[in-house]
Amino acid sequence: MLISFACSNFLIVCEKNKNLSRNTLKAYQIDLRQFIDVVGQSLKLEEITRDHIRRYQHSILDRGSKPSSAKRKLACIKAMFRWYELEEVLATNIFHKIHIDLKPSKQLPKNIPTSEIKKLIATAKNQLGINSKQAYNSQQISNKIVIKSDFNKLTALLSLELMLCTGVRVGELVSISLEDIDLIGNRVKILGKGMRERFVFLPDKEVSELVRAYLLMRATTQTNHDKFLVNSRGMPSSTQFVRKLIADLAAKSLIMRKITPHMCRHSAACELLEAGIDIRHVQRLLGHQSISTTEIYTHVSDRRLQDRITAANVRGRF
Repeated sequence: MLISFACSNFLIVCEKNKNLSRNTLKAYQIDLRQFIDVVGQSLKLEEITRDHIRRYQHSILDRGSKPSSAKRKLACIKAMFRWYELEEVLATNIFHKIHIDLKPSKQLPKNIPTSEIKKLIATAKNQLGINSKQAYNSQQISNKIVIKSDFNKLTALLSLELMLCTGVRVGELVSISLEDIDLIGNRVKILGKGMRERFVFLPDKEVSELVRAYLLMRATTQTNHDKFLVNSRGMPSSTQFVRKLIADLAAKSLIMRKITPHMCRHSAACELLEAGIDIRHVQRLLGHQSISTTEIYTHVSDRRLQDRITAANVRGRF
């Protein structure tokens, strides 16, 4: 079986049988195309050797990819060989004869300092003429939407609030449908990685009121779809659109660093842990399959604790 056909066939299997997300399938497609480019289209699947795998590994790193990215790309190729082994297309799996050691550097997640979070929320409110200390009121918010561009400002405020209080990924945020929102139970159904469903919760009446106001104004945009987040033209919001909204808020807040939606997710996790929420609950809220993924946020909390202890200078009081 030619490697080009093997890769195409494996992609079809992943799409139909493995319940992978659209982003994962897109990443697999890129990884497999790069693998073909390295080993050549005329090679057969059973002719792949350790040297070919090593060559692919080095080509990834030579392009400047991080060890974590290289590990993910190799995992895709490994999954393909594993599947053909189980299907008895391959008598032997080359990955049984090769040891790949790619230890990604442990980078702490970049969260947003509380002072900057306050600035972002204040700016998002001020754009709509809402006082930073004023509670959300659906009727008052509706009156603030005068022109189409005002609706985008409301989308920016809602996106920021939801990501900070629920920790959802930006891709999950734009995938929310109207039927996923339960204002009676104050919760939202999220379809996460691996097509796994979970619920996130609207923490108080204010956020629920903001969602309610958004739903009222969304109905005026003449949409013909069921996606919750929309732009001023009534089209579904994309991840790029939300990223731009957040970046614009950061610029208007005079925050020098780059602020991304994923940093809002990191901040949500850190704030919850600092508030004393059990790490297992945070894991469930964020949709992490492994507790080890959530544990990285404890290091951020420890670092904050160390900074506070240093600033307190308790020893200096003795």
